[in-house]
Order: sequence, then structure tokens, then C-alpha cells
Amino acid sequence: MIRRLAAAAALLVLAAVLVLLARDTWRWERAVQDADARAAIAPISPAAWEANATLPASLDRRLLGLNDDLAFRQASMQAIYAASHPPTTKTQKQRSIIEAALARIARSDRDPARASRAADYLGVLLYSDPPSPDQAANPYGDPTQGGPSSQQTPEQQALAQFLNAVRLDPNDENAQRNLERMFRQPLPPPRRGVPQPGGGEKFGHKGSGARSPGRGY
Repeated sequence: MIRRLAAAAALLVLAAVLVLLARDTWRWERAVQDADARAAIAPISPAAWEANATLPASLDRRLLGLNDDLAFRQASMQAIYAASHPPTTKTQKQRSIIEAALARIARSDRDPARASRAADYLGVLLYSDPPSPDQAANPYGDPTQGGPSSQQTPEQQALAQFLNAVRLDPNDENAQRNLERMFRQPLPPPRRGVPQPGGGEKFGHKGSGARSPGRGY
């Protein structure tokens, strides 16, 4: 008798959880659709994709398989906002957090289209990042030499991300446009006796990557 009562109680609890999950599923669907519609018109807060659910949000996202979708949407919106504002010393830390999130999506998302768009957004942000102090002092330094100057320039990092975006999704037209523009905009000629970064490849100038991703930069 005790076992039967325990089993009945467990079934009741399970039924209640399923009812709440069904209601939360509808709320999450509405929240995502509404946020997508608003984001198509103007930038919105990344929190707009969160639903007013009954069950814990982390449980809902895991059961409904929403983690990857929401991570991409939120990081993309943050990237669009960051790309529309010139980087400063005050915003660089937040930009680094956004760039790390985009890099994680580009590296691990199983959806090639999402991963490609994340890499493209990341390329736009990296392109407008300021160079490191040693690169700013000597933008034509040989990257094959050791030390801090061996770090890639913002242009080189952006080019690598655009290439990665096209590799992940050859149909990503925005990444293709960004990549084409990188190759079409050469650097100023280097000083005598100093090789060009990247073994002679030509990278884009600063400035054009500061606009919002979605239409090339």
C-alpha cells in the first residue's frame, strides 16, 4: 500500500511538472518570437529573449534545447551594439567578454549557419579593436619574431574570422562580402627593410569595420 501511494504521488508530481513545462514551452516560444521581431527592427536588450516561466529558467532551456539558440541571439545583439560604438578603454573589457562568447559559439555550435554568423560578428569586432601598444608603435613589425610583437594585428585576426565564417557556411553572404573587402583594401606600403605582416598578404584599413554587422562593413 505504501509503495502504491508513493508511486501515485510521484506520478502526480510528474504530471504537474509536465503541465508546467507545457505552459513554459508556450511562454518561451512567444518570448523568442517577440524578441526576434523586435530585434529585426532595432537593437534590443539581450534579456528580451528571457521568458517569464514557472520552472527554473536553466531547467527549461536545457529540456527545450534552447541554450544554443539563446546564447547566439544574445551574443549577436551585444555584438551589434558594440560594433555601432567606437571602442574605448572603458568598454574594452565588455567587448572582450562579447568576443569570447562569439568565439565560443563559432567554435562549438553544431549549427554551421549560427557558427558562421558568430565568426563573422567576431571578425567585425576584432577589426575595430585597437592594436596592442607595441603594434601601434610599430604596425609593420615582423610577426615571425618572438615577443609581444608576434601577436596578430586586429586586421589579421578579423581576416582569420571571416575566413572561418566562410568555411563554416559557404552560403554566408555577409561573411563573403566582409572577406572580399578585406582582400581589396591593402595596407600602406611598409617601411624599407621591414616585411609586411602575414608574409605579404594584404589586409584592410581601419575604420570600415565600425559599422553594424549585417551589411558588410
